[in-house]
Amino acid sequence: MWAVKRSDFFFYVLSLMLCAVSYFVLHGNIELALLPHKVALEYLFNYNFNFIENVGYEQVGGLFIVGRNCLGVKLFINLFLLLVLGFLSKCKEVRHKILALIKFYFLAALVALSVTIIRIAASIPFCSWERFQLIHNLISLGAYFMAGLVLYYIVERRVNAI
Repeated sequence: MWAVKRSDFFFYVLSLMLCAVSYFVLHGNIELALLPHKVALEYLFNYNFNFIENVGYEQVGGLFIVGRNCLGVKLFINLFLLLVLGFLSKCKEVRHKILALIKFYFLAALVALSVTIIRIAASIPFCSWERFQLIHNLISLGAYFMAGLVLYYIVERRVNAI
């Protein structure tokens, strides 16, 4: 039977609290949270954007909107919890668990940001297509799944090498 140590339980609860705070902070200020997406798309496609309050960044030509659903917050939370649940118990000392949580948090955030920018950029050529939403969802699903697999594989190899 799977048993949770008290010290691990504390870190699991702390992880959930970090997820909740991150979710509300990122959704609370979408202009700032979507800024890396906007900057990356401006660089990649030479687009200009206008910010629409409580909506997101609209491409000036009206081709698409980078909105609240594009943040990648759910992906970030899933990746972070995947790392916490998969690898935190392998850390023996409390200070290693704290360091692992910090590493997992920033690694998940970096991967989630990168993947969301890639999935948006990969979807842009299909914006004018009739079935754009389906194509965008398929690209997103594939990118999210691959991100989880790759991240898990990399961290597993790193943890097992120690």
